[in-house]
Amino acid sequence: MAVTAKAGSEKSEWKKRYEPNDTGLRFQDLKYTGNFTDLEPVPDGILGDRMMKARMRSKVIEKVTKQDVLKGEFTVDELNDLNDYLAWNIWDVLVMRATEGVSGMIPRQEYEMLSFMQEFYRYPEFMRRITDEVGAQGVMDIGASARREIGTKVNCVHDWCLGAVAFAMGRCGLLALEVIKPDDYVEESNTILKFMQRVLWGKRQDGWILNSQDRYRCTIHEKDFLESLVTHCENFEPGSEKHDKFVAFNAAAELLAFFDHYDCRLGLGDTGPYQMPDGRILIVRDLFVNEDIYHWSDVCEGLPHCFTMLVLVDPELMGLKEIRVNDISTSFTIPKNYIEAITGGAVLVREQHDTPMGEVYAVGINDIAKHLEKIQQATFNMYKKTAKMSRHELCLNGIYSYYIEMILPHMRKAGMYDYFNKEHDFWEIDQRVANYYYEINKRNFAQATVPLKVFSGAGYLPFSKKADLRQSKYFWS
Repeated sequence: MAVTAKAGSEKSEWKKRYEPNDTGLRFQDLKYTGNFTDLEPVPDGILGDRMMKARMRSKVIEKVTKQDVLKGEFTVDELNDLNDYLAWNIWDVLVMRATEGVSGMIPRQEYEMLSFMQEFYRYPEFMRRITDEVGAQGVMDIGASARREIGTKVNCVHDWCLGAVAFAMGRCGLLALEVIKPDDYVEESNTILKFMQRVLWGKRQDGWILNSQDRYRCTIHEKDFLESLVTHCENFEPGSEKHDKFVAFNAAAELLAFFDHYDCRLGLGDTGPYQMPDGRILIVRDLFVNEDIYHWSDVCEGLPHCFTMLVLVDPELMGLKEIRVNDISTSFTIPKNYIEAITGGAVLVREQHDTPMGEVYAVGINDIAKHLEKIQQATFNMYKKTAKMSRHELCLNGIYSYYIEMILPHMRKAGMYDYFNKEHDFWEIDQRVANYYYEINKRNFAQATVPLKVFSGAGYLPFSKKADLRQSKYFWS
């Protein structure tokens, strides 16, 4: 087939986004205020990142060194800067999805809020023990493992959730529910954010921790590793039979990956955009269609843990102006639809979460029909299974899909998942959170207060100047 992209084309509008003074395009008209009520509202994207960095009191949002990351804790100013930046970053990735948090079948708003709180209460204990076991360098090595793996959940969205969800949204939710105060849990907040920083820094190894800090790039794979993957790619014409098979498989696997993770994007993981020598761009997309740790995933029996799609897009064919791989592992473009500009790709299979990379294999695009049939049958069975569940059961499963899932890959890499099950009741729900189940629907807390506080940025209250870094959950006034 004819590959239309031109390597190094001077006309490529999208490449201007990586020029130092470029401020990017706006993907939405809304603006963010957060804790900066006396300053100009902040937009999304590259310009928003620049404005937020300029407002920081410390250097924690600038490029940091390995020595910085190995330090034992953050200062109060650094904690507040991370809190403010993450609050904007959460708004940036979630608000432009108008349907974020809404599901017609699963009570997402409720289970999200409860799992945020559960994580804030329980993750510090796990993170501290993992760090005790493997050391600070070992935590960074967990992040670095993603550089030479596909089909791994040590990825953008899981690593981001360690801090953005467990700390930022968890603490924000508890503040909004008025069950903690701004200066409570300083020590635990430090533990969560330091763990997140180490994992993310180890994965990127360029000084940044978030994709938004690097113009929405997540090009983490080592060059020789990526080159070995690309050898499996097949070229095809847009609209051809092979193109349509590839796109249909991607859509079906995405749907099941979402459903198996309770209607959330923890089942997906994009990295990229990688610039190919022929001028095209590559997105590496993991679709986790069978997480057998969940009891409801029995309908996925016979499917592998993960299909990895290598998606080659011709930027000239679609007139690409900007592409973002944001911090929740999702690719967005202007123009919005890049499907018709996909001109090549591959499908790779990782049978289990710990299958060695040398045993990952490719499936030819003309041979994916048998896998597609299994995916479609599993999706149908998942709908039937889900429809029979009570609201309480759906909510509990949703809590598991967030609380268990977001730290599961890091526990596995540390070799401590079984230990936390046996010794620390990993799957138990904190009694306080169990009680909140009956509170969050009162006075429209989940439906009205949560969006106003958590998604708008208004509820991420800073630690005060009097905050004590040693202040723990045992404090009360």
